[in-house]
Amino acid sequence: MSRSGDECVVATTDQWYLAYGEEDWKQQVLTHLHSENFQVYTNRVLEAFDAKVNWLREWACSRQFGLGTQLPWDEKWVIESLSDSTIYMAYYTIAHLLHGNNNLDGRRPSPLGITPAQLTDQAWSFIFLQGPPPTDSDIPIATLETLR
Repeated sequence: MSRSGDECVVATTDQWYLAYGEEDWKQQVLTHLHSENFQVYTNRVLEAFDAKVNWLREWACSRQFGLGTQLPWDEKWVIESLSDSTIYMAYYTIAHLLHGNNNLDGRRPSPLGITPAQLTDQAWSFIFLQGPPPTDSDIPIATLETLR
């Protein structure tokens, strides 16, 4: 989209997107923004958040060249650095529970006793997407609740 509001096509290519415009996600964010759990210093900040949430639709999150983290489900793609930082921000909300202090490289055991192999897609969905308890991970439900 250009500054004038016209749609611009730079290239037509296959691409992975984060679906920020998905209505359920958007409604959850807007509900949170207008709840008593979300406090802002001025209404201008709240208005800016509203505008951004309503503006976001799809965000291209990958590229096929350069350094970066490979997409786990499609290794010919690399996570775009801005999307990488968005995804990592979610991860860092629980990293201290997975790694402990001064252990982001994972050289020491997890304070919760969790191994990377136990963090299945179902486990991540339970933690971040309010999914059902995973059937393919032996992480205790109480530990998963702590991460959630």
